[in-house]
Amino acid sequence: MKVMDVDKLLFNKYYRSLCYFAWQMVQDESLAEDLAQDAFVSYFQHKLTVSEEEPAIKAYLYSSIKFAVYNLSRKNKTVKKFWERSTYKESDDIDYEHHIIRAEFMTAIHTVLAKLPDACRNIMSMSYVEGLSNAEIADQLQWLKRMTNLCILKYNVASN
Repeated sequence: MKVMDVDKLLFNKYYRSLCYFAWQMVQDESLAEDLAQDAFVSYFQHKLTVSEEEPAIKAYLYSSIKFAVYNLSRKNKTVKKFWERSTYKESDDIDYEHHIIRAEFMTAIHTVLAKLPDACRNIMSMSYVEGLSNAEIADQLQWLKRMTNLCILKYNVASN
């Protein structure tokens, strides 16, 4: 396999998880995407000094984001806007592994959801992504069922 193909596979495999990992710390989608992209740029620039083993590459990428956030928070301590957007502080005792696991879990959920039929995807998304209870999902689906019936009734009346 060509080097570019391997790099592309790595990017496709980890980019979404890295974006989510960064977002958990900075609460800014655009900034999180920039941090994830910067982690890959850093990896590509230092590729010769990083082990070729995938766990080492993965650790390098996540660590790059973690230290970029540390540096960003240190550089922007006087910028009030950054602190208002950020849930991350240097003094926080962040469970680094928890954030990585959550980022990868959310990526896996979205991957599985994308393969489901529309109705099933909608229900599972309400449960796992939106965090709704089964009762809340049932209420919403009943509401959707009533709206669908109402639309069909209006269509039938209008076409007669």
